[in-house]
Amino acid sequence: MPRRPPSPPSFSPPLPTDQLLVHLLSPQGSNNFLCEDVNGSERLVEVSSKLRRVKSLIVMRGDFAVISIFPSGPESDKGGRLVGEIVHIMDKSDIREWKKAGSWPEGFGEKPVHAQDDQYKDISDEDEADYQDDEEEEEEYEDQSR
Repeated sequence: MPRRPPSPPSFSPPLPTDQLLVHLLSPQGSNNFLCEDVNGSERLVEVSSKLRRVKSLIVMRGDFAVISIFPSGPESDKGGRLVGEIVHIMDKSDIREWKKAGSWPEGFGEKPVHAQDDQYKDISDEDEADYQDDEEEEEEYEDQSR
């Protein structure tokens, strides 16, 4: 008889005391990310080896994640600036579940903002008006020079 795989851990609210919900800021290289918690304190965390093996998962700046804090003390083997590891990347359904439960932190705002959204945004109305003004000025200049 085949063995049943263990059920995945639940990342629904409330989280255990050694886990935090964070907003990923900037990648720092070698699967390390700078993240910010609800209080605004920044931490350096690494992507867990379990998530690194998932080839279809992309960790991006602007995502929300659950991190597990390393135990602090003289016996901890993880030294340096790393304080934890990313154990779960929140997707839209997870965020919706947190908001529905009323546990979504107010410090994170209503919806996640990805860095790519800013990079590939359409021309706003104000920029478009400036662009049209520039075209009109060029046409006037060409008419005057003739």
